[in-house]
Amino acid sequence: MKRFATIIETVPTPCTVFGTVLLPFSLGHHVMFARHGLAFTDNPEADFTTDELLTGAFLCAHTYEENITGHIRMEFSAAHERWVKQVKRRKFDLKEAGEVFREHLREGYRIAPVWRHTCVKGVSMSAPWEMLLRVRLVHAGFTSKEVMNAYLPAAWYDYFAATEIEQLDKCEDASKWKKIFYTLQDALDDAAAEDMAGQIASQNAQACAPASRKHSGE
Repeated sequence: MKRFATIIETVPTPCTVFGTVLLPFSLGHHVMFARHGLAFTDNPEADFTTDELLTGAFLCAHTYEENITGHIRMEFSAAHERWVKQVKRRKFDLKEAGEVFREHLREGYRIAPVWRHTCVKGVSMSAPWEMLLRVRLVHAGFTSKEVMNAYLPAAWYDYFAATEIEQLDKCEDASKWKKIFYTLQDALDDAAAEDMAGQIASQNAQACAPASRKHSGE
């Protein structure tokens, strides 16, 4: 069955890398990834070096405010180097750490399953998705600090929920309502439709089989 929207996806999975507990992956972590030019920025499947793994894990162990303050005060490098020395002394399995960290990123970059509606006369937003997410949630009542440190998948759920609520406030014609989330019922309906299509295809194949054998001279 296809993945569907569920509140469970707004709860992060605990993660520890190099003996360090990582915070829930956030928009703030993503932004700092971009600032440091890390390969896995917005791409958890990308290959990365050991140095990038160490930098990413260190960033994910701190809040956005801690990371940005360290960057502005030029204290990040020294703190990072001290932590790396501690990690290397303990001789962790780099391959295992990399796999755990990659899974942390896969989950962290996951976006809520939603419907994609085609607009005949749609507009193309020029703002980076990071800005759209932050500004929309701030408009919804969250503080910028909350948005930057929130678990990113949960932030996406909030973003789309806010979009649906705004649509409800403006909707005057139910026929024009555009469903946002792909729900459990949607997944069940699609699974049933796929099962029916499979049964029909199987029946058609069985019906055509005798004719095929006769045609081949059997």
